Amino acid sequence: MSEFSGARILALRKSKGLSQEVLAEQSGVSLRTIQRVEQGATVPRGYTVQALAAALSVPLEALHAEPPPPAAPTPAETLPGPVPTLAEPVSTAAALPSNPDYLQLLNLSALSFLVLPLLNLVVPWLLWRARRHTTAHVAELGRRVLGFQLLWQVATFFLVLLALAAQLVLYRRYHTPLPELWLTALIGTYAANVATVVYYSAQLRRGNFDVYRYRL
Repeated sequence: MSEFSGARILALRKSKGLSQEVLAEQSGVSLRTIQRVEQGATVPRGYTVQALAAALSVPLEALHAEPPPPAAPTPAETLPGPVPTLAEPVSTAAALPSNPDYLQLLNLSALSFLVLPLLNLVVPWLLWRARRHTTAHVAELGRRVLGFQLLWQVATFFLVLLALAAQLVLYRRYHTPLPELWLTALIGTYAANVATVVYYSAQLRRGNFDVYRYRL
């Protein structure tokens, strides 16, 4: 049995008018994995194959490498007439338009937590939902921004809670006013989030989309 073919997956994706970002979103397979599969750097197996087949609405057998074409017929077997075109047309919808400004807006929208808590999740989600199928890289970048902000939100909650508990224990032991540890922890986490968003904004301006590597 032949192995699953990255070239075959690439051809099926283009024939259905899907970008790599949309296929990643619909299949649950990471964008980097799809890129490596289509480039032939890795052979898909197990869950990856099943997820890609389901997203492309084809059976697993359709992802196998195609057998080599039969030998060309001899001149005596060739019939006169026009030569049929065998190549399938490639959908132009596969290449989504890029919009660097919108990617910057999606990333910087996470800073809305400075106005009101949880807006760093709501605003990027709305922007991601509005353009995830129509603008290149929005689907993947939106998931990365939201994953990081959710992770930051949870970490901040527990860190501030831990600081409050430590401050209470120290106060009961020494019976003297202590610095507001919880406030220090809160300011520190806010500053770290701002610095992260600004840093990756600079990376996006350079065309580097491998951002927010530490995320849920």
